[in-house]
Amino acid sequence: MKIYDPFRKRWFEEEIKLPINVRAEALIATFPFVDLHTHVRLNGGEDYFSLSRAAIAGGFLRLVIQPNTSPPLDDVDVLQEHERLARGKDVRYHWAVSLFGNLEPDGKKVVAYSTDGFRYDHVSLDDALSRKRKKAVIFDHSQVHELEGIFYKGASLLGASRPISNEAIAMVRTVLTGVENGFERFHIQHLSTKLAVETLDYLRKYAYVTCEVTPHHLFFSWQDVKNADFKINPPLGSEEDRRALISAVKDGIINVLATDHAPHSEKPSDFMEAPFGTSNIEMAFSVFYTVLEDLELVVDKLTVEPLKILNLQEKFTGQDLVVIDPEMEWIVDAGSLFTKGKNCVFNGVKLKGKVLGVRKSGKWIYWDGEFLESEVPA
Repeated sequence: MKIYDPFRKRWFEEEIKLPINVRAEALIATFPFVDLHTHVRLNGGEDYFSLSRAAIAGGFLRLVIQPNTSPPLDDVDVLQEHERLARGKDVRYHWAVSLFGNLEPDGKKVVAYSTDGFRYDHVSLDDALSRKRKKAVIFDHSQVHELEGIFYKGASLLGASRPISNEAIAMVRTVLTGVENGFERFHIQHLSTKLAVETLDYLRKYAYVTCEVTPHHLFFSWQDVKNADFKINPPLGSEEDRRALISAVKDGIINVLATDHAPHSEKPSDFMEAPFGTSNIEMAFSVFYTVLEDLELVVDKLTVEPLKILNLQEKFTGQDLVVIDPEMEWIVDAGSLFTKGKNCVFNGVKLKGKVLGVRKSGKWIYWDGEFLESEVPA
């Protein structure tokens, strides 16, 4: 089987014993994926058991959970409960804690601050930044919340009142206010506009700024919106924005591919009532590969690059593997996903490339829709 080691940028061939007899010539093995941007719901929604299964089916063995849970990840008791619920799962979990709460990152389990999921203005942002003793990396959901709007201006959609400049202005506000308060590292989440991409060059003069893009912002534009599952934050941009994001990934301007997996068991059909977010962790690799058509690029930005942002050292040993069929074409069926979130914008979409199997610590735990090692739900 062909194997790609993203840490050494090296291809080689090796015989790998698969859990079933299949032709391995067309398959590729590589290091399991890392997602810097994942949401868990609890309280009857997506829990650590269902999220772990969905992540593994998508080829992910390491996730960073965002803090907008209920209750939010902003104090020790809540964090300890998340750690308890995640214990014993095959996926390795880290957490980003609320920038506006009382916790600070330790660089191991808690890897970052995050603004994701919280409404804030410049006053509350400056106050939170000034109170933090540990100047760790900030994951920023860049949004000027004072300006409402479900979709960007220019889209022929209900609620299209958010200025296209909203994201870029919020990026500048967070980074420059953070620098003024002693912070040096920032990670901008889910870029959605050409203007935001262009703003990165300016901000990188003042701080170490990395960024990510999601499957849905690379695959869709606002012209593709057809139901409430497409209510996403930040909104889908124009076709020009989508092309700019693709170019920024290929040119190395965007560092990381991330999912922003935001599961909801069911969304109301009314756009105004529906929550933001889409489920996508199970088909994220396939979307990225379908759009970018470059396996090495996709794997690098799902493994090496996110680990750099987390300051985590890994190497390819072959004990942990994800096996991919790069030529397989398949159609997403939201009803058959392992996630509890059936709110999937890719439902019915034909994609190329599919995760077939996952091996952890030398043991196959998943193959082609079947889990080979059973976990006990928490």
